[in-house]
Amino acid sequence: MKLMLTVALLLALAAPAGAEDVPFVFQSDAVTRHNTNLRTGPSLKAAVLTVVPRGQPVQVGRCSVWCPVKYQASGKTYAGYISADLLKRQLLPIITPQPKSDQSER
Repeated sequence: MKLMLTVALLLALAAPAGAEDVPFVFQSDAVTRHNTNLRTGPSLKAAVLTVVPRGQPVQVGRCSVWCPVKYQASGKTYAGYISADLLKRQLLPIITPQPKSDQSER
């Protein structure tokens, strides 16, 4: 356990300072909580690319205060940032396998 924590800490410290600027892998889906500005950068001062309507699905990368997202509308794909507070993550159900019951033994 200590080894895993040490490795995780080392990896976190090894990440470049501008890690938000590097390409990201999408980690989950989310929907917008309100009509939301999709911005060019992780800041309220960044330009607005488009407005994502409430309830629209977006693909989300690794979040802190801001989330890198991709949004598709009208055949166009937008990539930008949305404040994490304005997104609702969609959780996948956890499926637990159940033991098979042998009907022939009855």
